[in-house]
Amino acid sequence: MLLQPAQNVRRPAHVRRPRYGRSRRYEGADSVPAGPYRRFDGEKYKFNKQLEHSIGKVRMFHGVAQTVLRAYAWIRALGPEGLLDVAKIAVLNNNYLYHKILQIRGASAPYVKGGRLEQVRYSWEQLTKETGITTEDVQRRMCDFGLHYWTSHHPYIVPQPFTLEPTESYSKDDLDEYVRALERISWEAYHDPDVVRSAPHNSTVHRIDESGFDHPGEWCITWRAYQKKAK
Repeated sequence: MLLQPAQNVRRPAHVRRPRYGRSRRYEGADSVPAGPYRRFDGEKYKFNKQLEHSIGKVRMFHGVAQTVLRAYAWIRALGPEGLLDVAKIAVLNNNYLYHKILQIRGASAPYVKGGRLEQVRYSWEQLTKETGITTEDVQRRMCDFGLHYWTSHHPYIVPQPFTLEPTESYSKDDLDEYVRALERISWEAYHDPDVVRSAPHNSTVHRIDESGFDHPGEWCITWRAYQKKAK
């Protein structure tokens, strides 16, 4: 059964409740860049710069305080058993999605043989050759299903790429829903391509000019670069 576009966007899947426990000290702690690893002298924490195998300080070693605190709390909340469960479920979800997507007409994974531990960069190259529908067209059509779709960074290395990484947060039902949406779009590409080509149909903003994405002369990674090129 092909999935129909969503009328009301469903909320993201509920994240598994973490297990609580004590975290273990990382055995390779003396190999990390100098700075982030801290030692406790009994009264306060200090940066440990005496790391035998460290490559030294790497740029802004403090990082983003809010992100570091959130990551630390997440790791401590999960504990060693919880982190192991998270890793296993993430790998399982990724491989399940990988095998499902390879069954969709027009989809492939050019550089992947067998299972994967983390994200996979897929390709719609066959779909594009046979229908003219690009990965950007698929991306816009996915908006009608209320689902996020990640292509890749420009310039593309893999032809017509889309990069998916389900992590541990998604249930089997979530992954099946996502696959059904891609199956629907693939079917439309072969049987009614104008529906995909003119998407999204349920959004206030429809299309932007992407002609400069692959042109280095038009890239503006920073505001300063934009000011220079806009003159």
